[in-house]
Amino acid sequence: MDFIKKNITMIVGISIPILMIILVAASIYLPGFFIKPQYNFLYVNGDDSYYNERHQYSVQDGKLIRNEMKDSEGKAYTYARLFLYDVIKDKSREVTFEEAQNLGIDPSDVSPDGFEIAYGSHGSGIFPFFFYSNTDYNTRYLTGHNISKKLNLQLIGSYYNSFRFIGWINQTYGK
Repeated sequence: MDFIKKNITMIVGISIPILMIILVAASIYLPGFFIKPQYNFLYVNGDDSYYNERHQYSVQDGKLIRNEMKDSEGKAYTYARLFLYDVIKDKSREVTFEEAQNLGIDPSDVSPDGFEIAYGSHGSGIFPFFFYSNTDYNTRYLTGHNISKKLNLQLIGSYYNSFRFIGWINQTYGK
């Protein structure tokens, strides 16, 4: 007790930065425990005519539509695969076009609860000393409200940009 009385200034001086670190860490990490994404989303994987302006699937009036795509010889393209991502279960499953047509889809980049899909990480060196690139184009994150969660997506193929976000599942959208 005598030590505390003699060194109260030092104890307060050390305690304030430690308390500030704890408060800042709590303000960053606590929202992740209470704020959870609520909206599932639909995405397409595979050849979705990325290099053309027109995609195989699009959303019109809250419903998924399939655009007729033909090559230069008039043959129909094979349609890309559709997946529904469940944010609670953290997994996706393949769905048919008919199943996806029955869903209300909001094509906004940001979900109604404030989350969005972000592409994989990218890092580069400090010029002029180091040059490196750490890019993972097949990794996606669900971000929002100071939270970033890596998505467990089913991606077929390893080529760049095989993933395309279609929209958030919102049964009230478009009605």
